[in-house]
Amino acid sequence: MTKKQMEIISDNLRAYKANFDYIKIEDAYYGGGFYVYTDEERAETGAYTQYCYNIDYLNGWLYGAVQATNKIMKKKED
Repeated sequence: MTKKQMEIISDNLRAYKANFDYIKIEDAYYGGGFYVYTDEERAETGAYTQYCYNIDYLNGWLYGAVQATNKIMKKKED
């Protein structure tokens, strides 16, 4: 990951780490995307949790995970 890419996700990555203990982000083998692993066991086996096809998608995914865990996003009432 480049320095510029880290600058883009830094705020949401910090928030993610404050809410969840583990995250590992790897560059994809092709296409400029990223693999996200959310626990050590998944990372060791290569079972990524999310594939993000670009840095903006990754940034949004981090943001959404934090919003969801803090119940900022609420389900539609039936």
